[in-house]
Parts: sequence; structure tokens; C-alpha cells
Amino acid sequence: MIRKTLEEICAERNITDENLKKKIRKLGDKIIIPKELISGMNHLRLLGNDVAHIESKTFSKINKEEIEVGIEFTKEILKAVYQYQNLLERLIKLKIPDQ
Repeated sequence: MIRKTLEEICAERNITDENLKKKIRKLGDKIIIPKELISGMNHLRLLGNDVAHIESKTFSKINKEEIEVGIEFTKEILKAVYQYQNLLERLIKLKIPDQ
């Protein structure tokens, strides 16, 4: 589910490529987002690989902690991509015109 969320963020931003790794790189070039979150997206991608492909062994195990941290990090990515922009737009609307 986390990996699907990353794919959907890229799709919503019209980023296409043959794999998620390249899409994440393009996303980092297209939107303003802290580099730590882009790095985290790559780690989440690798975690998703471990879950989906038995031959992937980036993480030593996949258990409750990996899933909880993955979900928490995904929430931060969603905030950065969507919520902060919305808050900024709301704040700007509160300004006196021409200020």
C-alpha cells in the first residue's frame, strides 16, 4: 500500500517512467520537497520491494516496526506534497490585497 501511494503521487504529478526509482528522482526535480523525504521515498520503495519480491533482501525482516515506520514516513510525504501547499494558499488568502 505504501508503494502504491508513492506511485499515485507520481501519477498525480504526471511523472512517468519505467520504474518507481526513476519516478521518485523526477518527482524530486519537479516539486519542492525536502531531500530527506525523497531519500525516504527510495527507502520505502526498497521496503516495498522486500515485501513484494522474495529475492529482495534490503531489510533484514519485515514486521510491525518496519510497517509502522513506513506508514508514518508516508504520512509525512503526503503532508509535504499536499497539506503544506494547501496551508500556504490559505495563509496567502488571509493577506490584505496588494501587500
